Amino acid sequence: MTCCAYFKDGRCIESMEAHITEGLRFIERIYIARNYGKFLSRVLGLKKVRAEELLLKAYAIHDVGKCLEEFQDAKQGFRYHEFYSALVAREVLKQFGKASEIATIAIFLHHHDWVREKPPRKPRNLKLHSDCIEVIEDLIGAEIPKSVPWTAPDEFRDWMIKVFSSNIRAVYALLLPISLADNYSALKNRGGEQTMLGKEVMKAVFTRREVEACLRYSR
Repeated sequence: MTCCAYFKDGRCIESMEAHITEGLRFIERIYIARNYGKFLSRVLGLKKVRAEELLLKAYAIHDVGKCLEEFQDAKQGFRYHEFYSALVAREVLKQFGKASEIATIAIFLHHHDWVREKPPRKPRNLKLHSDCIEVIEDLIGAEIPKSVPWTAPDEFRDWMIKVFSSNIRAVYALLLPISLADNYSALKNRGGEQTMLGKEVMKAVFTRREVEACLRYSR
């Protein structure tokens, strides 16, 4: 089975592996190659190499909630996946200490629709699909839980508010590249399907290329 990151009409349009791989390339090219890790190291309180590692791992795991067996079997949408992803990420990224909490919140906020009328529901089956676990473990270089480590939404919200209120700048320092890479990868892999920030991301990428071309020409 192909672990899927995007279904349309019951068909897998974008695999999880393709979504993660393309996004990681985007982050490497647009952020890490331009010394973004130096800024991250300051706001996260980590060494530069560790800050860059956290950013890459956070992106690689940002959609792990889509790996729920019920999502992969139903071949439809992934409602509340950002919440399920955050619960898994909080466990997987613990090695980064306090910065792991900041990354967890960035992952929870990455989908642009975190203002909900209803709290996320608890899935009947918390198991993650084994094929998806294998894909993400290979890319992230860390062990992924077999199931979502459930925490009640109200409890998570209270914890999140406490952490977020004192780390706003750091949260957004991770959220920006994760969100842009997410939209860029989706736009590249989904055959022209539009995303919320897709057009803005492509404008930024092409503007950067034009500026670099002008600088090379002027030398």
